[in-house]
Amino acid sequence: MKLPQGPALRIGFWAVLFLGIFAWAPATYPGYWQALEGFAPVFNVAQPGRLATIAMVPDLWRGSGAATFLVARPWLLVGADAVTATRIAFIFCFLLGGLGIYVWLRDRLGDRAAGLAGLIYMLAPPFLATVYVRGSLSDALIVGLLPIALAGVAIYAQSGSVSAAGITLIALGWMWQTQAGLSVFCSVLLLLYALLVERSPLATLVVCLSTAAAVATIFPLLAMQVPTSVQFDDHFVALFQLFRTQWAVAPSLPGWQDQYPFQLGLVALIFSMIAFWLWCIQRPIQVPPITNRLLCFGWVGLVFCGFAATAGSALLWQGSGASRLLTYPWQLLLLTGPFLAVTAGSLPIIHRQLQQTPYWAALVLLTVFASYPNVTPDFTLYTPPSKPAAVVGNNEIVILSATLTENRQQQAATLAVTWQPIEVIDVDYNIFFQALQGEAQELTVAAQLDAQPLGEEKPATAWRPGEILTNTYQLDLTSIAPTVPLQYHFGYYDWQTGLRLPVDGGIDDKMVFYGK
Repeated sequence: MKLPQGPALRIGFWAVLFLGIFAWAPATYPGYWQALEGFAPVFNVAQPGRLATIAMVPDLWRGSGAATFLVARPWLLVGADAVTATRIAFIFCFLLGGLGIYVWLRDRLGDRAAGLAGLIYMLAPPFLATVYVRGSLSDALIVGLLPIALAGVAIYAQSGSVSAAGITLIALGWMWQTQAGLSVFCSVLLLLYALLVERSPLATLVVCLSTAAAVATIFPLLAMQVPTSVQFDDHFVALFQLFRTQWAVAPSLPGWQDQYPFQLGLVALIFSMIAFWLWCIQRPIQVPPITNRLLCFGWVGLVFCGFAATAGSALLWQGSGASRLLTYPWQLLLLTGPFLAVTAGSLPIIHRQLQQTPYWAALVLLTVFASYPNVTPDFTLYTPPSKPAAVVGNNEIVILSATLTENRQQQAATLAVTWQPIEVIDVDYNIFFQALQGEAQELTVAAQLDAQPLGEEKPATAWRPGEILTNTYQLDLTSIAPTVPLQYHFGYYDWQTGLRLPVDGGIDDKMVFYGK
């Protein structure tokens, strides 16, 4: 798929390539951003498998497939660490998405409009939140690949290029092997685009065959379906939240007061509404029929995806059973990206004067400046281990490190623990730290500590997913003979029921350490 050549290309294309740096620059900052999924993508980069399993639910539809890490893993072979490889994968998603939008719209809207659309896509709040708030590499890769698939369908419908059909096949196959649930909706979007906008039977056939081939590759994983603890219907979005300008790094919680950043992007929405008004009322220019169909498709798709994230669509989700495919209904807002890009980016072709350099530059700068609050994530300088020490509960708490220091001369044992919650915790868990003596099944508790992990000032229900927490616990061993060998147990439990949280998926209910 070759980019158009000539002077007309340069300003829009280079705007996407260079100004798009504002979207991915935070991925190059020191440290790693404190995303809600924590270091889970980092841990899974070096772990081959059909589905990611470390600190992630290995579910066919909602989980992360092996293709999620295809971009990151080659960097490990040349000596990069897992954090750097993960950063590069996120940057790749941004570049793929922005340039994919440009290639898709270049022949339909022209260079400058396509360049504006590409920037709008890269800087769209749902895309930025997926990376810097959720830290979801699988969803980010879907957002990056979707424009490539759209470009492949458009070019194939226009020219019959076999390479364009191949790109569509690769993009769809990659998506289905990355995040199958969201890919179902992407395939439907591509099918409707081929039918309604391109009106090409052959392009429609390419989408159908590519989807069928992609579905065939996930058949061996059909048995890997795990129930989720998230109540899907509790996470519908209130309409005003789509237009809220406040940006908050927060997990999705039930209720209208939810602070998760659902907004679509005020500036892009204003561009889209102005374009719609000019297109419907003034009709300042006559655009080709296929461009009219493309714009109609964009506005209708934008409204539908926004509606599907609100409670008004509950019956639609329940009747179709589509809620099984996603963790949250608002994940469908990720598909508003192409619709918003094409409608907002069309402003320069609907009002020709806006193609003049000063006006077009003003539109671009407004898009970039409006994104500033969305590209300031919280960072941590903590360097994660190659794999976690343990995962506690139902993927609730990741133990990043746990170091036992036993000093029998001073008759004390200390355990330094660093952990990261990756789910909202609704129970004030306590920790237990025990020293046991004896052998095998005859172990008895010789000393123990039961306490809240961080004290009463910050109970587990107040932890924010993604933040790095640390504490040191000490046991008094004065009642134990110095020569008696000790075994130590550490874990979390619900003090109201006495039940311990499972460790590493239920392999045990505690972490075990051995004294010297």
